[in-house]
Amino acid sequence: MTRLKSFRGLLLVGAASLIAGPAAAQASGTLLEEIIVTATKREVSVRDISGSVSAVSGAQLEAIGAQSYADYIARTPGVTFNQFQPGTSHVVIRGVATNSGNVQGQGTTGYYINEVPLTEPGWTIVIPDIDAFDVDHVEILRGPQGSLFGSASMGGAVNYVATKADASAYDAAIETTLSKTRNADVGGAIKGMVNIPLVQDKLALRAVATYRNDPGYLDNVGIGETGSSDITIGGGRLSLVWTPTDATEVSWLSLYQKTEADDAPYRNPAFGDLARSTAFAEANETDVTLHSLRLDHDFGFATLTAIGAYQEKSQDFAFDYTPYRGLYNADLGLNLISPLFIESGGKSTGESLEVRLASNTEGRFEWLIGAMYFESEKNLYEQLGADGAAAAFDASPLFGPGTGAAIAPDGRIFNAFFTDLKAKEMAVFGEASFNFTPELKLTAGGRLFKTETDSTSSQVGFSTFPGGLNVSPTESDEQDGFSPKVSLTYTPNEDLMVYGLYSEGFRFGTPNTQGLSAFPVPAGSESDSLKNYEIGVRSNLAGGKLLLDATAFYVDWSDIQLRLLTPDDFNYAANGGAATIKGLETSITFSPTPQLDLQSSITYMEARLDEPLFILWYGAAPEGSQLPGSSDWSISNTASYRFEAAYDPTLILSHRYVSSGISDLNSAVPGVAPNTQGDFNVIDLRLRADFGATSVTLFGSNLGDERGVTRTLPEANGLSQGLIRPRTVGVTLNWSL
Repeated sequence: MTRLKSFRGLLLVGAASLIAGPAAAQASGTLLEEIIVTATKREVSVRDISGSVSAVSGAQLEAIGAQSYADYIARTPGVTFNQFQPGTSHVVIRGVATNSGNVQGQGTTGYYINEVPLTEPGWTIVIPDIDAFDVDHVEILRGPQGSLFGSASMGGAVNYVATKADASAYDAAIETTLSKTRNADVGGAIKGMVNIPLVQDKLALRAVATYRNDPGYLDNVGIGETGSSDITIGGGRLSLVWTPTDATEVSWLSLYQKTEADDAPYRNPAFGDLARSTAFAEANETDVTLHSLRLDHDFGFATLTAIGAYQEKSQDFAFDYTPYRGLYNADLGLNLISPLFIESGGKSTGESLEVRLASNTEGRFEWLIGAMYFESEKNLYEQLGADGAAAAFDASPLFGPGTGAAIAPDGRIFNAFFTDLKAKEMAVFGEASFNFTPELKLTAGGRLFKTETDSTSSQVGFSTFPGGLNVSPTESDEQDGFSPKVSLTYTPNEDLMVYGLYSEGFRFGTPNTQGLSAFPVPAGSESDSLKNYEIGVRSNLAGGKLLLDATAFYVDWSDIQLRLLTPDDFNYAANGGAATIKGLETSITFSPTPQLDLQSSITYMEARLDEPLFILWYGAAPEGSQLPGSSDWSISNTASYRFEAAYDPTLILSHRYVSSGISDLNSAVPGVAPNTQGDFNVIDLRLRADFGATSVTLFGSNLGDERGVTRTLPEANGLSQGLIRPRTVGVTLNWSL
């Protein structure tokens, strides 16, 4: 495309205001790095897209010292990162959420790695937070992406793009970090990459290994351990790329990442500023494995792309349930003395295939057509127990001698619930663009989809005594529909783009298990109805020194997926309620001199219920209540200055503000104490100097040592709060071949 050539390569992308890497910034005060994205299922410059798409390049991630979501995702307009447990910290885009954490239905943000879907139906096992080292870029798509990306992307989508092997030259890089966080031991990370051409310009291998230790800054007074919540993240990636001809590329990607938390990283404020209290350490472990094979072949008139993938995700964690021990002792006649616990988690596997054909010509008519298939299987478990449970059952007047072994086969578990979920998503999708004139373009497309879900639940323990394992009949759910997308783009000159966009999203429904309650429940929930309208403006002023972008959006969300409660206390899925989300995203980048870059983004958003909404156990959230997991205001500011001195020192000062919000809809019910989050400022400072192939960066994060609350949740031991990491200082060394 010829339009907006002056925009191409600008680091400020979409409506986002992001940080330039030093290598790009040293070339000029104008941000010159080009970012090619696949948000339209084609490789195009992000500034050519008629939609709200942001991209963070590998150079940017390195410049801000990004390790994970917490370091960069919330810098994007309209995006909130609800940090809590590893593997369950959610990204909420444009306020499309009814909870800031994991829910029993499919989430509203889609997660992808190299376009491979990782958001299966039902309770999400592991939100992938892949280490940012040697990532080519990360794409953040705001607004529903159902037409091209499929289920779960109702609010938007996040797509990691790993750097591919390069057969043209050898390459290698090492990054190591030492850091010190308030109230924590010294932490560190070491990461490495090697790129080897096996056959010059034909076949290459790229291997990445990462290890990071984030020492705990919370003291668990219940077990008498300081800094109990140590977290280690390790893994790697392997890329193989074969280019047998100029028209064909075959690429393989394998990825593995393991996260281990010695204790849950959220505080109980009742026990102190940086403290928590449990009867035992609430450990957490997650694993993500992915293997994918991709073929790209240029036929001349069009390019064929085929992506096949296999994935595995697992999570295991424990919750301290000891404060409720007295209830079980009283109600069941038990005499449990040891701590009471809940062990939960599960495993999911998925197989996906996508094939598409996209036109190569840039004439008046462009098109894309494709099909996809995604099949997943998930096993979830939740077990309640205590050491000596079998003996307690044998002594209970309600159960009697000899029953303990049957109910607690390992001597610990005395009630267990299991869910097996199988699901399929099938779709055909397409998109076509027609250029009426060089200035005016119409794009229309959509996705014709079908989803199938089979769910089987079982339980064993005191809830089924005197019988054994109780298996419920398999419940099934089938849905089909069409998710459209239409945009109109007007480009009167190279320095201005105006577009209007309409899009929809969808997600899997959730079947209900019949017969558990004495009261009737529906067969299950269906996909919500979510319609997005937006108008965007992108402008290039002052000869490229000033970029001013703005996006106004309006979201109509109805038939919201809910978890409700029968009068006899059984959960079930249903649809009901409506909400409206409206907002304005603005961003400015100004480069007055070749040394100075100033960037700012401001988002104002109102995400509100249109009608009262009944909430489990609590009552009704009234009309006008704020949706959880988002904030009305989010602001990000960055100043980058490159000194004209030896070793090219670069100073980056950044600031971020998030206004107050709530973590769940329970908090909107009158008379219920609200679980609040947000309302904090964060200031970071980084100074980098280059010494040939090596760079040294001194950094300070959260210099004001704010206790920014990212999520609040009532737990057995009282209110629990996820926090941004306290003040952290350190040094990072980067070496590249």
